[in-house]
Parts: sequence; C-alpha cells; structure tokens
Amino acid sequence: MSASTKISKALTSTGIRLPPLPTIRDLVKLYQLRAIKQLSQNFLMDERLTDKIVRAAGNIRDHYVLEVGPGPGGITRSIIRQNPRHLVVVEKDRRFMPTMEMLAEVAQPFMRMDIVQGDILDYRVAEAFPDCPPHDWMDRKRAPVHLIGNLPFAISTRLLINWLRDMSLRTGAWSYGRASLTLTFQKEVAERIVAPILSDQRCRLSVMNQIWSTPELRFMISGRAFVPKPEVDVGVVTIVPLQTPLTQVHFDTVEKVVRHIFSMRQKYCRRGVANLYPPAVREELTEQTFKRADVDPLARSFQLSVAECLRIVEAYDGLVRERPEIAAYDYRAPKVKGAAIEADGQGESETDR
Repeated sequence: MSASTKISKALTSTGIRLPPLPTIRDLVKLYQLRAIKQLSQNFLMDERLTDKIVRAAGNIRDHYVLEVGPGPGGITRSIIRQNPRHLVVVEKDRRFMPTMEMLAEVAQPFMRMDIVQGDILDYRVAEAFPDCPPHDWMDRKRAPVHLIGNLPFAISTRLLINWLRDMSLRTGAWSYGRASLTLTFQKEVAERIVAPILSDQRCRLSVMNQIWSTPELRFMISGRAFVPKPEVDVGVVTIVPLQTPLTQVHFDTVEKVVRHIFSMRQKYCRRGVANLYPPAVREELTEQTFKRADVDPLARSFQLSVAECLRIVEAYDGLVRERPEIAAYDYRAPKVKGAAIEADGQGESETDR
C-alpha cells in the first residue's frame, strides 16, 4: 500500500479533514459574490447546518452524489467531508466556478469531483455516474445515488415534478435504482410535500409525492441563517422512492387528473374533475368517473386520500381508453367561436383556483 493511500485511508476513516480553507463568508467577500435575486439565490454560511443537511441524506461514504446549485460551496464542503466516491456539482452561475475548482483540487486525492456549469433543468443525470452499476429497484438496499441541494426557490417545484416523473419512469437519476433526494424548500412548500389528508397544506404536490415516494420533513432552518435572508424559513425534505408505487397509470395522466382535482381546492372535487371533459359529454362522464371510482363527488380535494385520488385517476384512464378523443381536451385552450364549447358554464376564473 502506497504512502498516499495510507494517508487517504487515515483521513477518511471518520470523514475527510479538509486542509485550512477560506470560510464561505470570506469567499463571498473575496469574489464579491452577491446573490442574484432573479436566480433565487440564498447562501447558507453555517457549516453546522450544511453538515446537518448532508447527514439527513444518510450514509454517502463511497456513494455517488449530485449536488444541485452549490453556489459558494457550503454544502459541497460538507459532502466532501463524508467522502463519497464521485461528486458531481451542477451550477448555472459561472461566478462560482473558482470556488468549485478550489474544492475539486482539495478533494482530488480522495474522490472524483466533476464540475458542470449549466442549468440543472437541462442536465442529463443518467450520464452523471458512468461507473455506477444499475441496482435492482426491488432490493431493500437502495441505489448508492443521492441528489442533494439548496434549491433555488423559483424552480424548486418544477424540478421536483420533473424528478418525480423520472422516478415513475425509472429514468434520469432513477436509471441507477432507487436514488434518494435531500433538498431544501420554502417552509410552505416543504409542508405541502408531506401534508396528510385533511391538512391545510394538502395539495397536488402532497399526493404526487406520496404516490411514488416516502417524503419526510426532517427539520426547519431559520431564514436568518441565509444570506440574503429570505422572507420565509426553509424546510429540509428527504424523498425516498417506494419499492412499489401506488399506481401503474402513466405519470402524465396521474399529474393531469390530480392537478384538476386540486384546481378548486375549497369547492367540491367534482368541479375540478368535470373540467377534464368537453362540455358536450361533461355531465355524463363526470358522473361515470365518480361512480367508477366510488368517491363522493361532494368531497373537497383536501379531504381525499391518496387511494381515492388514484381511483379517480384510474376511472379517467379507463374512460380515455374507451373514448380516446377526450384525452386531448384542455378546458383552458382558446375557445372556438361558435362551437359548442362556448356553452361551457362551468369554467372558473383564476381567482377561484
């Protein structure tokens, strides 16, 4: 065993001890890194909190980690100290490249670290870890792949929905197996993700997450810990894919129906579901949907269990198979002058949603 290997193993027995580095606060000053409001940037300076976020991901030693939006590198340092096998950081803002390059140089003796300057929305996660073999989805032991990040608030929900779709199709990060997510969200969004039936926060995001995963709100971080201070506190959520999802219906159909169910949250769920169907057959098919689903059409959406939402999804999916022409209907599409669709008296204004 070479001397360098011995040193590496000694340093990593309880985590990597990084050499003295400028603090995140010093780097922000040195490179004049001001958070850009348009990119929803908020920097987390406290290493105790970044360590806590990474610990929430579980054991990442010798695993594969993708960090989203590392910024000045607070969470990145905490990840490196836990000695993953391969770390990929995806950062859109080129101003942070010098700090990432510094950390990559420090990490080089212990692990592989790749820096990708680009938009996470465009990044092909399935190509991030070429050395990671695929793991059987049904294994109790999950794939050693973790997505970790202090997400920009402006794209957090969109990203999560995209990732849930990949999870359902077992593509992207989930082509390796049951990869986990450890992410920050605005407090209200974090609470919505885990909201149970009858909760004030129950919404589309709650049901979509709970169909394909087990989400858990691990802890809250005061907004005062961030620079600049956001107007809200931040929740750290872990999301672990279920071995067996609660439905086999395609994600796009599920998302469409659940979105309609919750489109008029305080009204009878029948009102939102009705808008899945063209006016000429709306009453008939809405009645059939609830009859097949065995769900009370006068319930409010937040009163529905995941199972009841899925029975509505499956009823709609069955009707689409019988009558394929209704699949393309979009009640928000521009109305055709003189067409029967103009007679739709059940449309709602945006303020009702």
